[in-house]
Amino acid sequence: MEERLEEPVTLAEIAAVAGLSPHHFHRVFRAVVGENPKAHLRRLRLERAVYRLKVSTDTVLHIALESGFATPETFTRAFVQRFEISPSEYRRMLRAYREHADLAQQSTTFAGFAEETPLTLRYDLDAVPVRVESTPERHLLVLRHRGYNGLGIGHPSVEPWQQLRAFAIEHGIAHSSDLLVGITPDDPYVVDNEQIRFDAGIPIAAPIDPPHPFTYRQMPAQVCVAHRHTGGAEQIAKTFAAIGVQWMPSEGWRLRCAPPFEIHHVDQRANDAVRVSWTDAYVPLDHHPDHHPGEGP
Repeated sequence: MEERLEEPVTLAEIAAVAGLSPHHFHRVFRAVVGENPKAHLRRLRLERAVYRLKVSTDTVLHIALESGFATPETFTRAFVQRFEISPSEYRRMLRAYREHADLAQQSTTFAGFAEETPLTLRYDLDAVPVRVESTPERHLLVLRHRGYNGLGIGHPSVEPWQQLRAFAIEHGIAHSSDLLVGITPDDPYVVDNEQIRFDAGIPIAAPIDPPHPFTYRQMPAQVCVAHRHTGGAEQIAKTFAAIGVQWMPSEGWRLRCAPPFEIHHVDQRANDAVRVSWTDAYVPLDHHPDHHPGEGP
């Protein structure tokens, strides 16, 4: 489902992949995920569309179709039902926010977003020093976690990376012992904490086919906005949010519709406690289609 958000997907197709009848799959999916497949797919498509509205200059029509909605009217109805404003209104508010946000301010809530609204833009607005950096291809052993709870980097018990390391050691999988990777497909300012998908990963030497609940993911070589970070998961979410809202196309680059990620550089102590030396937060970039080599931003 996550890999085919822009395509029509039927319950029968998804159930067939799981080897279950549509009726049985529907009940199992709801029990495990907490919402039915149709609602889950609609939510993921809306969240993808919100990110596209923030980072691209594509039309609302293009974003609606790219996000898997049959018509712009269907997209607008779903967007208004979820966020109580239209996609065009949201984009206008973002544009005004970018034009007037003062980076010297410590905290701002932009007028027009109620505090209880999921799209509230409230986070620290300290100037965020960033750099553009190329990251290498990585093979990852991944374990999905729901929500930011239990992601106590720097504490003796680090879940779910601890499970990943234990699995790799038990099965003799060569892996990096000094890097922990976190991939966040969801925007915590849009998605409720218990529904946030957080993919924890450790770099491994080569592709594998691990058993459930572990998965393999190839992280491609890419160019990113990078920020050296101190603090916990909540602060990283604020960093990602600030970059996502404030970054403007520059030097031929724009934010890409791909999940941000963080890399924790750690050391393992004698008592098996993990200490983070530093963390880098990354948001993938893409070439700006209107930029030509030799031109300014």
